[in-house]
This record gives sequence, structure tokens and C-alpha cells, in this order.
Amino acid sequence: MSDDTNNDAAARGTDEVAAASESREPASISDRADEYLRLAQRAQADLQNFRRRADQERDDLRQTVRVDTLSFLLPVLDDFERATSAVPEDARALPWVQGLFLIERNLRGVLEKAGFERIDALGQPFDPWEHEAIMTDASGQCDDNTVAAVFRSGYRVSGRVIRPAQVSVARRPA
Repeated sequence: MSDDTNNDAAARGTDEVAAASESREPASISDRADEYLRLAQRAQADLQNFRRRADQERDDLRQTVRVDTLSFLLPVLDDFERATSAVPEDARALPWVQGLFLIERNLRGVLEKAGFERIDALGQPFDPWEHEAIMTDASGQCDDNTVAAVFRSGYRVSGRVIRPAQVSVARRPA
């Protein structure tokens, strides 16, 4: 009984090992396939994220270049504003003065189309993010810590200050 029993047990053991080995192979192939699928999905998601990031960076760079380029026109607009404010009332009807006003309007229109927004500072509370105080006004005509005069207009694009307004800030006399 010992030889036959051992042989039967060995045969059963060999069959069980073979069956277990066959069942492990398909499971490991299936596991490998699932792992490769997860890797492929992760790689595809990484590629989509990379493309989205690259598009965002490209758009940011375009915006920065556009703003930097058009910022060079701000001093020209300032000069036009000073020139038009210095024109006497009796000369405003002259054709060349009208041409000067037209150039100023067109330049302002170009900047507005590009997204430049003038910072409204006069009479507003002083904000160091939007205003650059270049002097104080102790006359008492305006509330304390309020912009009393604007010397140079400020501009922002998409909520970001490109150039702060140069202002005079009202202070109570001491």
C-alpha cells in the first residue's frame, strides 16, 4: 500500500501542481495585461496634461509679449495727452489739432482692443498696488488717504497692473 499510495499521492500532487501552474499563468498574463493597460492610460493622461500645460504656457508667453510690446506705447500716449491738454481753447478747431486728437483716440483704441484698461485713480482710496504716491497734498480738500491728483495714468491688463498711476495722496494737515 505504501508504494501504490505514494504513487497515487505523487500523481495527484503532480496533477495539482500542473493545474495550479496552468491557473497561475493565465492569471499572470491577465495581470500583466491589466498593468500594461494602466501604464498606457497613465501615459496617455500624462501626454494630455503635457499638451494642456504647453498650450497654457504658449498662451501666457503670447500675452506677455503682447503686453510688453504695447507697454512701449504708453509713454507715447502720455505725450499725446500732455500735448492735447496744452492746446488752447481757441486752437482746438484747427485741422492739425483735430488730427492730433484723432491720433490720440486711435492710439487709445489700439491699447483698449489689446486689453489695456486705464486705472481710475482720482478720488479713489490710495492703493499701493495700483498707485505710486509721488507727493502728498495737505490742502484738506480731499479725504485723508485719497488720491487728490493724477500725474500719470496707470494701466492694467486682465487684472494685472502693468504700470501704476503716479498720484498725489491727500493727508490731513498736522
